Amino acid sequence: MELVAGDDEAVDQYLGKLASHLARYRDYPRRARRLGQEGTPVVIFEFDRNGKLLEARLRDSSSHRLLDEAALELLRDASPLPEVPESMTGQSFTYTLPVGYKLR
Repeated sequence: MELVAGDDEAVDQYLGKLASHLARYRDYPRRARRLGQEGTPVVIFEFDRNGKLLEARLRDSSSHRLLDEAALELLRDASPLPEVPESMTGQSFTYTLPVGYKLR
């Protein structure tokens, strides 16, 4: 089941919880920061009801290997993800996540 914001109140609540969880693991690679690299890699990942990460892959590159790898590492570090509430149907879920890296 592909999770899309706005589809359902339960999905929106879960995506908010997921976003908060993932934000705790987001890290801007020091080397990329030093090199002035910015970008937004987009990752697609699949997970089960218990939050176990089943698959993660890069959909769109940021054009910087360090940032692309950091986006995938974020998912591995954040696993397990929050459990999916009973109110949501399905056994596995897919979500597309843009991970923005912008220097201030």
